[in-house]
Amino acid sequence: MRSMRLMVVSTVLLAGAWACGGDGGTDVGTPPVANFTQTCTGLSCTFADQSTPAGAITAREWNFGDPTSTANTATDQNPTHAFTSSGQYTVSLKVTDGNGQTNTKTNTVTVTAGANTPPVAEFDLPPCTAGTPCGFHSGATDAEDGTIASEKTHWDFGDNSAEDGTDVTHTYTAAGTYNVVLTVTDNGGATGTVTHTLTVTPAASQDCTTDGTRVNCSLGITNRSTVKITVVSEDCELAGDKLTINFPGEAEQTAFFNLCNQPVGAEYIVKDAPGGSTRVIPAGTPLPLRFHQGPQGTNPPVSDPGVRITGSYPNWTLNIDDGGAAGTPGEPDFNDVVLSVQATQQ
Repeated sequence: MRSMRLMVVSTVLLAGAWACGGDGGTDVGTPPVANFTQTCTGLSCTFADQSTPAGAITAREWNFGDPTSTANTATDQNPTHAFTSSGQYTVSLKVTDGNGQTNTKTNTVTVTAGANTPPVAEFDLPPCTAGTPCGFHSGATDAEDGTIASEKTHWDFGDNSAEDGTDVTHTYTAAGTYNVVLTVTDNGGATGTVTHTLTVTPAASQDCTTDGTRVNCSLGITNRSTVKITVVSEDCELAGDKLTINFPGEAEQTAFFNLCNQPVGAEYIVKDAPGGSTRVIPAGTPLPLRFHQGPQGTNPPVSDPGVRITGSYPNWTLNIDDGGAAGTPGEPDFNDVVLSVQATQQ
């Protein structure tokens, strides 16, 4: 009888040892269960991790199924994602617990963009003189829900010409009143339009007019004089700009070749012929100056050159814009080259 009781006790002890892992194995517990919910407004969704057991989760890997997005993944517990467009997206959450066990949950999420608020088109009218380029800058906004690309900014200048760009330069060939229309389109396809009436003033008698890549100016010499042209400053956009004197029926004489490389203070005395002696200009004879725009090269887009003149006989200042860097804010600035023209009575 004693032997039977010993056998029963031994069997119970062995069973207990087996149940307690007496074979040296490790109990890693129950794997986690991934789960999540989402709340969406328009294209933006906020995700909430509902995985269990919550306290055991040590890592999360979200994939929003939005490959065109620059932020298609996340590791936060409750991330927010803005989808790129309306549609259905397969969103997944992979969770990992402290024992390295993983589980993944996948949901189909449907998002719908709200109504696209159109952009607001606006611009200020620049001062414009016939024959001289003037600059237009778009002040359009789309602060509600989108962006406006430069190529989606369209100008109609009211003289049968148009151009695209946030900042553009345009030259009116004649004075008058023009309806300038700005139309902008945002990234959602909505448009905004505004029209302003622009008055282009006529060129004064000594103003300059743009003719393609050249600007022709005429200064009135009211007394018999010699004339000196001096470089006051230069901050050119283009290489190869040139200034010449073009008396009717005579050979062109070059005052400054590659004008942008001339040092401040460089001088030129108007000649009676190219390479000749100092010219005495009779009273009443206009001094014909011509600015030649340099080649475009690798510079930003090039538009019409222009020259503005201040002063009168015997001293003038010529502010030149060579048309370089067209389409950038502040252009034309009429500060690429500044020349002084001084007549000395004889």
